[in-house]
Amino acid sequence: MKRFALLLGVIGCRGKPEAHVFEDAASAAVLHGDAAPKHDEWAELARFTKTEPVHVVPLPVKTTIPRFDVGGPALAKGIAVVSSSQFGFVAVDYRSGQVMWSRPAGLHVAPPLARAGAFVLVGECLQPPEMKGEELLLGCVRTVNPTGGDINYVAIRGHQKDVQEFADEPGPQHLWSTPGDTLLWKRGDKAVLVDPVTGLASSAPANEPALTITYKDRAWDVTQDDEGVLSATQKGKPAWKSKRTFTELIGAVYLPEQTPMVRVSNVGRFGGVAEMSLFDIDATGSLHGTVAFPVPGIGINGHGIDSVGDAALAIQLDRSLDHHFIVGYAANALLMWVYPLPVVQRPDPIGVAVAPDAVVVFHDGDTLTVLPELSAPPTAPGATRPPSENAAP
Repeated sequence: MKRFALLLGVIGCRGKPEAHVFEDAASAAVLHGDAAPKHDEWAELARFTKTEPVHVVPLPVKTTIPRFDVGGPALAKGIAVVSSSQFGFVAVDYRSGQVMWSRPAGLHVAPPLARAGAFVLVGECLQPPEMKGEELLLGCVRTVNPTGGDINYVAIRGHQKDVQEFADEPGPQHLWSTPGDTLLWKRGDKAVLVDPVTGLASSAPANEPALTITYKDRAWDVTQDDEGVLSATQKGKPAWKSKRTFTELIGAVYLPEQTPMVRVSNVGRFGGVAEMSLFDIDATGSLHGTVAFPVPGIGINGHGIDSVGDAALAIQLDRSLDHHFIVGYAANALLMWVYPLPVVQRPDPIGVAVAPDAVVVFHDGDTLTVLPELSAPPTAPGATRPPSENAAP
């Protein structure tokens, strides 16, 4: 989503992929369905297999409060947590569709973060503690277990000279887990590194953490620059760089008995039609790869990926701001289904997360939609399945 504002600028700058792959019987059924579009369906999606939601969960929103921030979903142990200025944090059992618990967070709230089977929640302090000396209060961080029980709650504070610029920054918020059990909290173009146990914060570079891909005894850290070029380092040294640019770095793909791939997406105009293409590039440096079947669209409003590479993307169909849909790809790049979101004006990003058994979408600040899983049929080439969150011992 960090390059969403640049998407319109890249339309028309890409070449047509040489060939689409995965033309087996399963993909042909997806790509060449003969069902005529109904009166309430979008003609642009008529040839794709549509899916139906498993659950559509309305969330308890306070409409009298401005919607400054929205974030999530974060997934752990069958629970999806989302955030908004209008309700703080809300947790939903995405398998049953039931709201499980909530936590207040104030008018400005960071996206929730799932790590180590728990949830990290960062927002405003409802009862701000008194600061000492030149300490500056930035907010509060709460760690809870999947059932909502508090593990830790502490004020985030730093030296005023060090964190003042972050405190004054009004931009969109992001939260990542970093090595050393710390948190990288980004707001606009500023960031701080936070100890979630003590709450101590210090200024840090506002760079999204690298995507680390491992294969046998090797590892690559993959990043994407502002122009869309991918770069990989190995043990801190340059390993490879892409010759072309891409719109979004989606994540890693791990298929059985194959080297890992880097999954990226690109928005462009091909044959006079705007579309989004999905690419899988060899992560080890050969830069060989495959291209999945594209979908129509002018922009990407959100995306999610699971541990093996099943991925879902939120696509903006046109310039109207009210036509968005979710497209799901299995790890082997098989296009599984599309799901049109309700036709409403949608200025906010769309949150997408992928679990082994579902795709969870947070949209319009007040709705959590649960869609079917993305695992390819066992007979499809390269089919794989991520480990269950509740694997038997």
